[in-house]
Amino acid sequence: MSLFRLLLSSLFVVLQSHGSFELNPLERPEHHFPQLEEIILFLDENAPELLTDKLALEEAEFNQKIAAADKGLKVGLRLSGHSIQEDRPSRDFDQRYKAFSSIYAKKPLYHWGALEAKENLFRIDKDQARLNLSFRKRKLTGQVRMLFLDLVVLNFRKELAAEGQVLTKQNLSDQVQREKLGMVSPVDLAETEIELLNREIELSELKLLINKSESDLRMISGYNEVLNFETRPSFLKFCTEYKFPQSYPFLVGTSNNQIYQIESLIKKERQNIVIAESELMPKINFIGSIYQDQVDAISSTDRVNRNNILFGIEANWHLWDSGKSRDKKMAALVRARQHETALAQANRKVRMFSESMRQEILSLLDRISLSRKLLEVSQDRLDKCKIEHSQDRKSSLELSTAQWELGEAKLANLEAVCNFLNALDSYEQHIGLPDHDSISSDEIE
Repeated sequence: MSLFRLLLSSLFVVLQSHGSFELNPLERPEHHFPQLEEIILFLDENAPELLTDKLALEEAEFNQKIAAADKGLKVGLRLSGHSIQEDRPSRDFDQRYKAFSSIYAKKPLYHWGALEAKENLFRIDKDQARLNLSFRKRKLTGQVRMLFLDLVVLNFRKELAAEGQVLTKQNLSDQVQREKLGMVSPVDLAETEIELLNREIELSELKLLINKSESDLRMISGYNEVLNFETRPSFLKFCTEYKFPQSYPFLVGTSNNQIYQIESLIKKERQNIVIAESELMPKINFIGSIYQDQVDAISSTDRVNRNNILFGIEANWHLWDSGKSRDKKMAALVRARQHETALAQANRKVRMFSESMRQEILSLLDRISLSRKLLEVSQDRLDKCKIEHSQDRKSSLELSTAQWELGEAKLANLEAVCNFLNALDSYEQHIGLPDHDSISSDEIE
């Protein structure tokens, strides 16, 4: 017994550690970019993609209310008008006009759980619609973060390209002067001109990429304010100095929406089984009515109008339906088994995909480490190159090259960290757990 308790305790610790998995606030991009935080904050109001899921949730809520109303009391009013002709012995037809009215009420008392099961079907749909909205918003948040960080990298690359363009123009100007002095050949001058043209082409392409990515960001987020993707010194310091965790948990559970959808289908089939089993069972209803009718008076041709009050219990019992309810139950069982098979396959795919993502994160950590080493070496080279240039031991071109390579090293480090943050955010989407309030259908068995 003690060993069994130890195993349960270990499993509980694992599940708890999985459930509490959450990124450090410093590892979220919006911590470093206030405008990104503002975009995410107003996604509910601005993002057009969320509107469809919001409307689907509203529809599901009304459908559940409609199903719940089937269990309630129903009261109605019936009015009718008649032209009555009676053929009485030794008399002509007696014709008269009469209006009748009645008020009736009916309330289900016991239907073997069928009405509750029908309501549960729509409750499951409602909970799934709420989950769809939650997952869509989470996915959209991840897309916004990824696009924003991509734009940060592109903007940094554009700034670097603009600096390289300026340096190349300076080199070209120096080359022109040195050619006049016979210190460089026309071929060297042509190579510098080609390099300048390549810089200008690169800068033009980067501007196009930034405009396209910015349009994509605005489209999915609905954000229309002026965007700023400037890389702050604090974020550059974060990229070079922050100590990221070196290990991440394995996948124990999953918050994959496909998994929840399949589980919802299984729960719905269980409710369909309850409905099928109840079809050949007696249904008990409370009924009541206040109505009018008319009868002949005793020993007289006159008629008497009566007001009647009726209350009681009604039982409806379908004894045989040619096997329809049995076949409906069997079909529901088969569908449930199909969904259970699909659930096992989906769980396996998600676990494999999440493990692949975890390995990718660890690989990106190595890339960050290498980019930081490259940055240190490039900075050290530039510092030494500046000293040697002041001593006329290095040319201006070599100094410019060292400056350019330092910028490329900064870009490599920035890109590695942004890719890591994107991968980490995606991993959290798979291994993190949704809010417990959004899974009320788990109580339906």
